[in-house]
Amino acid sequence: MSSPRPILTPTGSAPYRRTDPTRAFRNACLHEAEARQALAVTAYELLAAEARTQAPETAAIEFESTLASKRIHALWANPRDHLYPTPPLLWRRAPALSSEPSWLEEAEMLLSTVLLGADLPVIEMADHRPGRHLLNLPAPDVAAALASRIRRTFPQATALLLSLDVRPRAIAIQAANIVGPDGTSLHAIPNEHDWAAPPAQTWWRLNKGHVVRAVRHLWAHPEHQARHFQAQGHRSLMWNQGLQALVLPATPALAGPTDS
Repeated sequence: MSSPRPILTPTGSAPYRRTDPTRAFRNACLHEAEARQALAVTAYELLAAEARTQAPETAAIEFESTLASKRIHALWANPRDHLYPTPPLLWRRAPALSSEPSWLEEAEMLLSTVLLGADLPVIEMADHRPGRHLLNLPAPDVAAALASRIRRTFPQATALLLSLDVRPRAIAIQAANIVGPDGTSLHAIPNEHDWAAPPAQTWWRLNKGHVVRAVRHLWAHPEHQARHFQAQGHRSLMWNQGLQALVLPATPALAGPTDS
């Protein structure tokens, strides 16, 4: 009878390293914060999809937040118009005695998760509706909407070159260049502290808010991060995530909110 084969190759003793409890705790906190942000961002996209089952043009949700609950009151097509009681209103919650649509309960549970995230586009409603807030929703395809916005001015753009500083509940972004198909810069984005002359400064000033929100969203979402970001060189080059290329999708962008 043949002798049994060993299932492990010979091993030596493992090197002894003392655990640093402070560093281990900080690392665990960082991973937890990243996981919470990823949960909030993925819930954010799902919330938008749920709201758009009721009204496909939805760009913002009007809600009321209390310690006990999050209550959705209305869906709006263009949030810029709703600091005042003007259309277009897409849907308004019926009185309490009326039956409620099937999507609403799921949407309110998602809203509670979304509000745990950071850097959300939430604004307060006007004084005639105290305690009400508007949450702008992401475009149906955030990367495609970002690509569309950039290519309105730079049709050959294939990527953004940027650096990221990622900390718990905060993602700081420094954009450097809009890159063309040959890897060279189509447009150098000036440093915020170096006020360049127009037209170099003009495009970034008009589009910075949208670009920064989109980049934060794509980075925090695990699937988007893996799909769209490519590290460039060593992380020590710039900030704690180093230089990153945000590769823009090649397909035309989907229509969506202009300010998500």
